[in-house]
Amino acid sequence: MASLRAQAGFSAAPTGTHTAFPSSAPPSSAHPTRLASAGPSSPSRTPPTAEGRRQGPSTELQKRPGPTEGDNSEKAEPGNAKGAFSSHVTGFGDEEMECAVLAGLLNDNYILEATTSKGLVVEMFSTKYSRAICKAVLGLREENRAGSLIDKIVIKNKLKQMGLFDLPMQNYLNRVMAQPCPTLDQVLHYMEIMKEQALRRKLKEISQSIAGYIENADPSTQGGNASLENFTSTIIEELRDVQKAKTSKRINLIKDEMKDIIKDIDQREVSGEIEIIGYSFEPFHYLNIALSGFRRGFMYAIAGAPRRGKTTFTLELATSVATNCKIPVLFFTYEQTKKNLTYRLLAKESRLNPDSLQRKKVRSDMIMDAKFMGGWKRMQAYMDYFYIVEATKVETVDRIRSYAYNVMQDFNTEDIMIFVDYIQKMPLSRTYHDEKFKVEEISTELKALSIELNNPLMTISSLSKEGCMIDATESTERPSMYHCKGSGDLEYDLDCAMVQAKDWGDTKELHAQLEHKAEELNKDPTRVPKVDVVNLYLDKNRDAPEAIFSTIQYLFFIEDNKFIELGPKFDDDRYRYSKIETLVDDLIQKNYIIFRDRERDAMNQKGRVQIKLKNV
Repeated sequence: MASLRAQAGFSAAPTGTHTAFPSSAPPSSAHPTRLASAGPSSPSRTPPTAEGRRQGPSTELQKRPGPTEGDNSEKAEPGNAKGAFSSHVTGFGDEEMECAVLAGLLNDNYILEATTSKGLVVEMFSTKYSRAICKAVLGLREENRAGSLIDKIVIKNKLKQMGLFDLPMQNYLNRVMAQPCPTLDQVLHYMEIMKEQALRRKLKEISQSIAGYIENADPSTQGGNASLENFTSTIIEELRDVQKAKTSKRINLIKDEMKDIIKDIDQREVSGEIEIIGYSFEPFHYLNIALSGFRRGFMYAIAGAPRRGKTTFTLELATSVATNCKIPVLFFTYEQTKKNLTYRLLAKESRLNPDSLQRKKVRSDMIMDAKFMGGWKRMQAYMDYFYIVEATKVETVDRIRSYAYNVMQDFNTEDIMIFVDYIQKMPLSRTYHDEKFKVEEISTELKALSIELNNPLMTISSLSKEGCMIDATESTERPSMYHCKGSGDLEYDLDCAMVQAKDWGDTKELHAQLEHKAEELNKDPTRVPKVDVVNLYLDKNRDAPEAIFSTIQYLFFIEDNKFIELGPKFDDDRYRYSKIETLVDDLIQKNYIIFRDRERDAMNQKGRVQIKLKNV
């Protein structure tokens, strides 16, 4: 399929259809960019125009005399929500939009499976030709569950078997096959419009039934249901079915969920216990266990002051998910460029400074070249799954939804994870003067998106000035989600709230022991590596495993943009010295800490103020 594997852009939905889908293609700077090189360009998917839909001949209302041979319109039974879409009335449709949906069903098996799971039925189409093609496609799907492509010859033979192929049908099929394949998000949006139109047709049929009952002066010709009570009871049932058709997705009995739960519990008796519920992000082992992975439908957030490594830490988690689970990961950045973040990824994988990667001759230095090649090799583990989206003011939650559906279609999967850096900079379709209300609405929309996609979503949050001051001061107090900018109800929407804060005591002890170790090894103690000890507090952890820890420590190598997990943080600091001493020895042994030689030439004076007296 023409997909994001080959090109970085997404097709936009037609203008004026719905705010959930952009009216025009996003600028090139906002396209998702995978770290792998792009393949040859593929044709763009051009959706039907709004003008073309308005001119569709099927919009005129007409009443069919009854079901014809091969027609799939089922007789609606009271109490059946699906029957609410069944009607012998045609019209109220959009012929070009229906052609686009049929083109998607014929050209992309993933669209066919996704739309079927979301309630696609034949009766959503407004003409006998579109209904016949849809019925043939669904029939072929049932006959061949392997998912082989349905081409023009296959669908033509199926229509002939059903006795529905004639010259008008051939012309209509040619028109459908000539349509470019739409994206999944477009088809899902068209389906919602078609559901509305199908319900209008049903209401028209009900109104015709009422008119026929009133105009018939002889009740005896009405059959056994001639009484007013019976007739009105039937009409009320049908009207309720129409209403249920709009709410059936939101209102369901729990017995269906219980069936799945019992099936899952029984399956574990055979296959064994599950260590991690969600998407694993090892090697962050302790955090992975504490959260039980990134779970479907959960929303996560991490907050912290500037220079605490929020973006770097989130990039570590995102690339770990892509590496371990081999699923597409979207990383939306509202404050940095794609190239800058890619350099940071390369820096963390190669353990080279981003500045050195951008300035120095890497290939000419054997050590730097070896590190660079090692970093490149490690990045190849997630290059084909990791996207960076350089977001702009048009990348609202609705646009993120569109990106997600397109990528899921491209990978033919229901699995995806989204990261947003960061929530306070996300745009909205409306303007808010109060940041609190703005963040609340964005948070609510992101949570709804994670539930709709049934996949995890993680966002970064900045701290207020008060929270930054607390983190910059060595004290027992630490920032919390309360100190996020415009926090409001942010914590209520989250399933997991994480806060980063510098551990001043351990950082000072680590720095002192690094200086002491440098002196001991006759190295330069004034230029030891910049390393912070950062605590990650799990202030909220919904459905956490039993007896789990709530604070985890990390080493943040500032110059290398790298995090290393140390383990749970305990309140007892009596053994801080011995703990740090052991840590330093371990870091030196594993080459995470490299000391510099003492300078004995003029380079040692670089950056220092020198005063020279003139000869008088």
